[in-house]
Amino acid sequence: MTKNRLEAFSDGMFAIIITLLILELKVPQLETNSLNDFLHSMKELLPKFLSFIFTFFLLSIFWVNHHNILHKLEKVDIKLLWMNILFLFFSSLFPFIAAFIGDYPLNPYVVALYPLNMLFAGLVLRKLWKYAFVDTNLAPNTMSEIEKKRELHKHDLSALINLVLVILGFVWLPITIAIIMLMPLFFVFPDLRKSKE
Repeated sequence: MTKNRLEAFSDGMFAIIITLLILELKVPQLETNSLNDFLHSMKELLPKFLSFIFTFFLLSIFWVNHHNILHKLEKVDIKLLWMNILFLFFSSLFPFIAAFIGDYPLNPYVVALYPLNMLFAGLVLRKLWKYAFVDTNLAPNTMSEIEKKRELHKHDLSALINLVLVILGFVWLPITIAIIMLMPLFFVFPDLRKSKE
């Protein structure tokens, strides 16, 4: 497989995953044309809608990071292809988990699935990045040792936070949900600042 085929396949998979995500938002059944009925239906839909928004945003972050890796590749090998497949596998679980949380937002076992899947997807993305930029010559190795360590540290910190969130969900669920929803910003804002420099 060439780099272009890998990018096309991965982008197609992300498009399918996001399509599956929106399909979980079902149009509510309104009994009457009253405002009260409309607001009641919107209130019932709110957990699923918030889960959709967050998951869409999270998948966008994963896609941007994944795109940045693949864009810089000069060639691919079979090991990288299988790591990419594994990353797409964990990414494809997010629509199911988002729908599950939308139905059971106060169940700690259900909520724990989110940081657990974020942990696995993040670890595979870390391995993919390290394999391409540090362990092999699949991508130009132009980063300094400090830059490499900084990138790996960012991934390690994310993994640690997700692991803590899996446990914290059984102790303090509202705080866990708040941290889960805010954590992706940790990756977006530094990247936005870097792009302005």
